[in-house]
Amino acid sequence: MLANSSVPPVPRYLGAVLVGGLAAALVVLPIAAAMMRDRAVPADPCAIAMSTSELSARDRGFIARRMLACSDVEHGRISQTEYRQQVAAISSEWTFGPRPTVTPIPPATQWAATVNGFSSQYSTSSWAATKVLGAPDVFPAHGDNANAWASLGADDKAEWLEVGFAQPMSISAVEIVETFNPGAVSSIELVTSDGEHIQAYQRTAGATGQTATKLRAEVGCTAASIVAVRVHLASTIVTGWNELDAIGVVPCTEQ
Repeated sequence: MLANSSVPPVPRYLGAVLVGGLAAALVVLPIAAAMMRDRAVPADPCAIAMSTSELSARDRGFIARRMLACSDVEHGRISQTEYRQQVAAISSEWTFGPRPTVTPIPPATQWAATVNGFSSQYSTSSWAATKVLGAPDVFPAHGDNANAWASLGADDKAEWLEVGFAQPMSISAVEIVETFNPGAVSSIELVTSDGEHIQAYQRTAGATGQTATKLRAEVGCTAASIVAVRVHLASTIVTGWNELDAIGVVPCTEQ
């Protein structure tokens, strides 16, 4: 049958060539494929050579926005000019952007340190003038308490008490803590470091109907340093002993 076929037989030498070529191809193709596989991928100009896992959310957001802008200019979605404008805006917002709101701490009240004088006191121990020194030790409690200052008589005359402060300063307010029969404070004088007396507060005395109160008298911000405060009580108007627990001054906020 083969002898009579119309297809001529393949010469022996050509068959050898075909077999050799196929073998070579089987060797070359894997090498070529490996070379293609190992060919270096072009570097991403928008990538960053660092881990962002340790960054804050704000910093990661900054980097992400920069990478997006970089990708846009690399792919022709924005021009170089637009890219520079975007980067400048992102950097400005990140550097000078909003910061956490900090609630200012109000200045601390400076409580009286010395008794400079008084009209009277109930005794030298209980209800003494010295009981008004320092921070309140009765308030917010109320009632007749030996740890507050009380005059000798309940309703026989007007009374006054002057206290000094350890640190002279410009002040914005005076605080007077009344813990028994409040409302008798009628006026407040400020004493400057030069010895000048300034009338800073005045009102018509009258019972408040409260058991205890913290009177705050705003005086602006005094130009002079205040070293003492004198408090006047209209004791004859508010029935009963009018007891004061503490007297303090509030420094100006700009100090």
